[in-house]
Amino acid sequence: MAVAKTAHVVGTEKLRPDTLLLDLCATEPLGFVGGQYLILDSRIILPSGKAVKRAYSFLTGDAEQRRFQLAVKRIPDGLGSGFAHGLAAGTDISFSGPWGKFFPREGASGRTLILATDTGITAALGFLHATRVAPLLSQALLIWLRVSSDYFLPEEFVRERIPADCGDMRIEAIPAIGHPERIPHARAILRQVLSCGGFDQAFIAGDGDVNQVLLDDLVAAGVAVSKDNVESFFNMPKKSA
Repeated sequence: MAVAKTAHVVGTEKLRPDTLLLDLCATEPLGFVGGQYLILDSRIILPSGKAVKRAYSFLTGDAEQRRFQLAVKRIPDGLGSGFAHGLAAGTDISFSGPWGKFFPREGASGRTLILATDTGITAALGFLHATRVAPLLSQALLIWLRVSSDYFLPEEFVRERIPADCGDMRIEAIPAIGHPERIPHARAILRQVLSCGGFDQAFIAGDGDVNQVLLDDLVAAGVAVSKDNVESFFNMPKKSA
């Protein structure tokens, strides 16, 4: 059962008109690993009786277990993101977590691919700052695929958050969500990356439709990857019956 936790909003910053950075301090250590997420309770109840809750990845690493940041993209008519964008310094939030398995096993080694689409970059940034990822950084490649240079997090912000020890990173454009060329484009980028050398493990975050296809391609290429290495933010895969 999810246990409700509380964090204090220390500050907020508008990174773009539709992107808010929340600086928070939890009332207790959270015990999270970089790459995991929390579920924010908006305290809004729909007419159906369902509570409006939304998942947001820890943007910061796990060396600090009380102070953390979240980046929230405002979704038009979105109740959850609208609530988050209305938060101000001095208020408190209620949430549960940490949740998710988007992190490497203890003792992992070798070349690591982290590929994020869209808002999945938040999970990727948290992942890169996980304590257990530090030994992997020199052989890590981060790829962020987003629709345009003005999408979500500013490129400068992302580059500043990449650990100095990270082996390499690429930021590239990808067709819009739902575009028929979106998945083929992502697959072509992955093929090009794999042609330059294999990876010992890979992690994918963002668009669930893209994630599923790239997961299959990585498995076919012999990369050690499973559903635990995938975090879908939208276009969620259907759960098995």
